[in-house]
Amino acid sequence: MLGMNGKKICPIGIDLGSGYLRMVQLGKNGQELFLQSAALCQKPNEIEFQTPAWQHWAIETTRELIRENDFKGKAVVTALPSDDLFIDPIKIPRSSLDRIDDIIPQKLQKRLPFPVENALFQHIAIDPGEKNGSETVDVLTVSTNRELVNRHLAIYEKAGLNVAGISIWPVAMVKSFMSFFCRRQNEQDIVAILINVGTNHTNVVITRGENLLFARVMSIGYTQLEQGQMVQRLFSEIDACVRYFEDSPTTNRISRIVFLAGSGTSRTLCDRLAGLAQKMQVSAQIGDVISAIEINHGPKCIIDRRNCKVDWATAFGLSLEGLN
Repeated sequence: MLGMNGKKICPIGIDLGSGYLRMVQLGKNGQELFLQSAALCQKPNEIEFQTPAWQHWAIETTRELIRENDFKGKAVVTALPSDDLFIDPIKIPRSSLDRIDDIIPQKLQKRLPFPVENALFQHIAIDPGEKNGSETVDVLTVSTNRELVNRHLAIYEKAGLNVAGISIWPVAMVKSFMSFFCRRQNEQDIVAILINVGTNHTNVVITRGENLLFARVMSIGYTQLEQGQMVQRLFSEIDACVRYFEDSPTTNRISRIVFLAGSGTSRTLCDRLAGLAQKMQVSAQIGDVISAIEINHGPKCIIDRRNCKVDWATAFGLSLEGLN
């Protein structure tokens, strides 16, 4: 929507996960992005994720944050929590691409953690054209339980908001990466791995420009990383993602690592990522979206650039998805 003085204001991006509720609204003034408003609330430890108490907390907290901050309008773009998505790469015959909507449920029905008749599916064909003469196409499938989507929608409906769209976290991560850390023309065709560590999960994405190539969620976050041995396990799993991706004959090698994290993130993780980059012989950087945007320093702006440990990349990407 258009704001004052011709500024474009995005919908509110809401990243509701197992540890935090993050709300962000971005805008665009000419070619420059700016932060209109942002709000954050940590889930109380006594409330269990995905329970009715959690849903009630999410509704009431969303209402409160909307009321107390400088958000414009009631349109929101959100994404399901990592726990609610089942992401799986599959291969299908190139000749069957026109029947992919029928093939995916057949391929996944024995792998899904919920009944296939309750499932909603999305897919991304990684190599839809004829490349390297391969007779198969790599397809990234994304599935969720319809009941979880309805529960998620009910949170925002009861909070008095209008859901303009439901996205997925890999797309939101790519959107933030492209908007803040991949602006040069010569970067558009480089394959990058994006790593985002949350409270209880680590999300990994591999992308070429805007083209999502791979995504995986790991059940290791900052909570689990407090146990020293979990750091090694996390990086073993990241390394497995890299090897799986680069073993495919239809993909290029990864040339860049971007750790989507706040400036106050763990030094141990940064050092390990630097070691991974050295092993892969690629460049690496911390992608801090807060440091990459103009912040509205009004009295209701709660983001502090200094020692910011909370990552906002997914919420930023969700808000940007509504920018036309």
